[in-house]
Amino acid sequence: MTIPEASMRQFATRWARILPLLGIAVCAACTTRVLDRVPLGNWGGLHAGMVVSDTGAEIEYDCGAGRITAPLLLTGHGDFDLPGVYIRSGPGPVPITDSLLPHYTARYTGHTDGRTMSLTLSVLNDSIPEQTFTLSYGGNPQVFKCL
Repeated sequence: MTIPEASMRQFATRWARILPLLGIAVCAACTTRVLDRVPLGNWGGLHAGMVVSDTGAEIEYDCGAGRITAPLLLTGHGDFDLPGVYIRSGPGPVPITDSLLPHYTARYTGHTDGRTMSLTLSVLNDSIPEQTFTLSYGGNPQVFKCL
């Protein structure tokens, strides 16, 4: 039994209308995927760089460093608010271990879409002004060491 040519055209016409709509729906679903954590790896920008791991992050600044010792989990809007430490360094030789440098309790807040990140460092005793950095995923840090 063969299918009449008119029925085949109708079938093809219907699918020709439906397939583009299905494609749009699939693409829309892909672009609205919400991240649940900051992507692992290197983030870099002017005056700061960060390496994100499963357990936290190591941060490098022009005249200091930082550490976050918790996974960088995100809210449904791509925001984070995490405790950490800021380690102040200065000009001259840097000790082999950072335990000889001043450590400050800090808060790291920000937002990411998985490609770019706004990272704000707030030292909790207000001894250092709040600083915000823009980082890119896979970017190289542009850090200038204190002289």
